[in-house]
Amino acid sequence: MKKNYFLFVFVSLFALFFNAELLAQTPQPTGNVTYYYCIGDTAAPLTAGGTNLLWYTSASGGTGSSTAPTPSTATAGTTTYYVTQTIATVESSRKAITVNVNKQFILFCAGSTSNSVSFDFANVGQSRFDYSYTVDATGPFPGTQTTPTSYTVNGLLEGQTVVFTVTAVDAPSCVANRTLSASCTTRCTTRYDATFDPIGPICASDPAPTLPATSLEGYPGTWSPSVIDKTATRTYTFTPTNKCINVQTMTIVVNPDNPGFEDYTICSGSGAFPLNNVSPNNVSGTWSPTNIVDDINSDSYTFTPDPDECASQQTINVTVIPSNTLIDFSWTVTEAFAENQKITVSATAAGGNYLYQLDDGPFQSNPVFEQVASGTHSITVTDESGCSVPITKDGVLVVNFPKYFTPNNDGFNDTWNVNELSSQPQAYIHIFDRYGKFLKQISPNANGWNGSYNGYLLPADDYWFVIHYKENNIDKEFKSHFSLKR
Repeated sequence: MKKNYFLFVFVSLFALFFNAELLAQTPQPTGNVTYYYCIGDTAAPLTAGGTNLLWYTSASGGTGSSTAPTPSTATAGTTTYYVTQTIATVESSRKAITVNVNKQFILFCAGSTSNSVSFDFANVGQSRFDYSYTVDATGPFPGTQTTPTSYTVNGLLEGQTVVFTVTAVDAPSCVANRTLSASCTTRCTTRYDATFDPIGPICASDPAPTLPATSLEGYPGTWSPSVIDKTATRTYTFTPTNKCINVQTMTIVVNPDNPGFEDYTICSGSGAFPLNNVSPNNVSGTWSPTNIVDDINSDSYTFTPDPDECASQQTINVTVIPSNTLIDFSWTVTEAFAENQKITVSATAAGGNYLYQLDDGPFQSNPVFEQVASGTHSITVTDESGCSVPITKDGVLVVNFPKYFTPNNDGFNDTWNVNELSSQPQAYIHIFDRYGKFLKQISPNANGWNGSYNGYLLPADDYWFVIHYKENNIDKEFKSHFSLKR
């Protein structure tokens, strides 16, 4: 019995040793251990070199699958798969395969001190990073690093700005050769002022001076605007390159080369007045022959700037316009019922230019108003120079007839008439249907026709009329038609 026991132990130990030897002799599968994809890429099943491959989703435990998994690229992240091969029934240890999906390429300023700045960026499967940087626009300073994740620029001054540019080389397609830039500024322990020699007032006709590229302390920077404008007084802003230097401004006064006076137009009898010895462009000087303007006679006056002024002499003309030249006006109206009713105004005046207004409309230089609506209107005539008192007249009558009426008792257009002739009691109107049947006689100063005949309402249709009236004391007759709408 004891002999059999020892035999069993020997056989078991031999079997364990034999299997361990086989396990040790079964290597892991060959192939890539890292894959890189971008989000949304089409992924292929993982591959490995070996026989009787089994795929796992964990480092230990679980049941292997002979079907290679296809990674998901729907979301960013890192997933690890495992694979073994089996030789002579002995399975190898598990080989890890890492799949990276869109490990995004980022670059940012990670921090700064008074003499250094640091940048952080991601490892996205590239073989190297190519970089360069500038210091306050000086450079660039290029370089290359293999698979770094940060870079620090040392030996800087306070307030200096570093612009860092980095390119991922041989990276996945979504970031392959992609270049990013970021800036970082060293900290300021003290802030300084930039000072400049002032630029005094300049003449618009003189050459413009140049704004200095650096301050008196040697601080470089830029100006906005960058060039001095000789047409106007402006404030210019200096922005130092170094962020520890305060922004400064400089106001440069530009004295004009023209005093800026304009010619005058005045009304006669408005009173003499003095000319200003300081021009609209703030130029001081004197007038010749005198600075008192005569309100009777037109004349020219010359302004001579003071010796310390930039401007040159200027001569202006003062024109005196006669006052109260507008005396009266009259008007004519095209005959009644004309297709284009016109009002023509004629001013009674001793010269001058005049403007004309119909009712509350705009003033116009043309004395003729066209397409005037029927009814009573007002006309205003005024002197364009304002030297005459405006004249307004009411009661300008334009005679026409309504083209339709709607006898539906709603209080609007319920009857038809020619009310503009209501002041002529002798005028009368005959109304006919389209076949010439006489329907009604009405008077312009009466209520009008309500669209009925012998108490019966007539249908919607066109109706004709003949009106007898006087115009300029001449008997006249007018025929036309209108519409009855229901």
